[in-house]
Amino acid sequence: MKKETKPVFRVYLIMAMIFWTLGFAPALSMAGSSGAQLVDTEKLKELFVSHLKASMQWDEADVEISSLRVLPKRIWIPQGNVTFEFERQGLQGRFGRISQMVSIMVDGKVVRKARVCAYLEVFKRVLCAKDGLVKGQLIKDEDLGLVRLPLSKLRGRFFSSPEQVVGLAAKRSIRPGKVVFATDVAKPIVVKRGSRVLIVAASPFLRITVPGIVEQKGAEGDFVRVRNLDSKKVIIAKVKDENTVLVRF
Repeated sequence: MKKETKPVFRVYLIMAMIFWTLGFAPALSMAGSSGAQLVDTEKLKELFVSHLKASMQWDEADVEISSLRVLPKRIWIPQGNVTFEFERQGLQGRFGRISQMVSIMVDGKVVRKARVCAYLEVFKRVLCAKDGLVKGQLIKDEDLGLVRLPLSKLRGRFFSSPEQVVGLAAKRSIRPGKVVFATDVAKPIVVKRGSRVLIVAASPFLRITVPGIVEQKGAEGDFVRVRNLDSKKVIIAKVKDENTVLVRF
């Protein structure tokens, strides 16, 4: 008569099958041998932070690195001198969730690979509307303030200096404390449809001026349609200011 398998043995057998299926068998067998050692994952994290700082384009004072992890968490390797080599993947300009493969070497020979993960946040001083802006408002220096914000929360091109924005007009209302993005501002409109202007055609030797009426709005430097009041022809002219448009001669 066959002996019934003991319950304890049955449990061990099931556990062994699970470990083998999940790929833990080699690690378990190595852990049980006297010629194995655990990788110092804390040291690996420290090396990864140094690697990130050396690779990134950001100033160290503007960077925060958190949520460091090594996968797998426990790594068994043979005894010997342990060194690490990170892959040559470019990290410049990157922020947010970052991960990189690292080769684990014993006595100069690669024995295992692992993945190191982190969250890299970059902070920048960003231009914001102090007390809010209304649509069409000409922006002055006192309307703006600089606030230190994380880049991961910003969606769009922002400004880091008041000089980049002063003199422009708000294209839409901006609430107090909100970031001023490039899509929120534009050069102020100086001529509107129906504005009377002087059309100037000039060369080093000759200057001709005729009256005209603008047929579309435009900012300084824009090209707009202008009707010559003498000839009744519509021409394209460049806006110089609210009273003058220029044409090539």
